[in-house]
Amino acid sequence: MNKKLLIFLLTAAICGCIVYAQEKSVLDNTAEFMKAFKTCAEFKSVDEIEVDGITSKVTKNIIGWDGYTCKYREIVEFKEINFKSTVNCEFSGEQVREIYSVMEKEALDAAKNPKKYENMSLEEAQNSPVLKVWNKYLGDSNVCKIEM
Repeated sequence: MNKKLLIFLLTAAICGCIVYAQEKSVLDNTAEFMKAFKTCAEFKSVDEIEVDGITSKVTKNIIGWDGYTCKYREIVEFKEINFKSTVNCEFSGEQVREIYSVMEKEALDAAKNPKKYENMSLEEAQNSPVLKVWNKYLGDSNVCKIEM
């Protein structure tokens, strides 16, 4: 599978997470994840998401600090097409702070302007600062390794 297709699938999964999060309370699981990510504390969540008739299972796992890196694993499974990918990341403290800062700013904006996020299009979701900062590191093989 080529890299462009993989990035598209991962982007679709992440966008699906955004859509799913909008259907739930805005600060539900996201607030717990952010709190754990800020300090790289152990955290695990499993969500089933359906977008356009395709069901995905997304497992997010903050493993914790290993020396100077924060270990994070995300498993995305698409049931209908029998596809599974695992992303293993090792973030530096600076990278954790950068990602957390962007997530916190977006969460505050969502709390102030919930209507902005209610009917967000796929294009708007793809342009979100949170997605951009995550994709920055997903695309950096020195930080994240992708297995299929």
